Amino acid sequence: MKKTSFLFPFLVSLLLVGGCKTVRIEGPAVSVPGAKPRIEKAKTSLKNKKEAAVTLPDTLGGLISSDRWLIHNDKQQEEFIGNVSYESDVYTFHADYARSERTNNRIAASGNIYLKQAKPNEPTYEIYADYGDYNYQQKKGNLSATQGKELRLIYQEKNQQPVVAYGKNASFNLETGSFLLTGNVRVLRPTPQGMQTMSAQQASYLQQQNYLELKGGAKVSDELRTLAAETIIYDGTKNYSYAYGSRPLLTGKSEQGTFAIIADKVQSDNEGNKINMNGKVQGWLISPEINDAAFNDKF
Repeated sequence: MKKTSFLFPFLVSLLLVGGCKTVRIEGPAVSVPGAKPRIEKAKTSLKNKKEAAVTLPDTLGGLISSDRWLIHNDKQQEEFIGNVSYESDVYTFHADYARSERTNNRIAASGNIYLKQAKPNEPTYEIYADYGDYNYQQKKGNLSATQGKELRLIYQEKNQQPVVAYGKNASFNLETGSFLLTGNVRVLRPTPQGMQTMSAQQASYLQQQNYLELKGGAKVSDELRTLAAETIIYDGTKNYSYAYGSRPLLTGKSEQGTFAIIADKVQSDNEGNKINMNGKVQGWLISPEINDAAFNDKF
């Protein structure tokens, strides 16, 4: 299984957009004229945007467009309210609201969040969420969906079908390359055998180790087979997968017929070419060739 087969690594690139491109904050707080601690700036034209970029170089107002732009100099904060957006040849960002907190090294956004990275000759990454925050000093962040909705994460290589993941919440640490997606997680992934569906209550991914764990009612299925267990693990570095807990059940079709096998543990290579089942293995096989064989007439 290729390392890029997993969807979670693309969060690295997406959130680096926030950390390195549209929301990089350096330097001292901006000196605001007058005694008012709060200033409201209306951004209504491209001209205003260009002027803001020149006159206020240490703020994000020259990069991010919005209906309203509030600077809270005493708190070292900026707020962007309504139709928040940033667009370039590579990056796209939209939200209903965004806030920069310099003292906390933090960026937060909410409402119809959309992020996209589309570098030439590289995979495309997209994310849809309702809330997100990112600490650009610690390189940690969170994403979530409101009640009744789901996060949607998309990874697509050129001329390939996309990998799509759904969930309620996500957390990540770009320093360690670790990602956690929770809440009715589903991942749709194209494979040579057809579309593969992964589901669980939570999915964790270690990018450097290329290690994915599905936990809590985990299930992996394609057009021919379905594996269900409490925990299913994919190890891309060692090229093997295994399932355990709640007596893993493997069902599906083969050249011989339909089958169902239950065991204490199931292990295979990531291509599914070699499958080992251990501990109280039980199951059945229904084969048309056997059922239609002449010797069955004797019984």
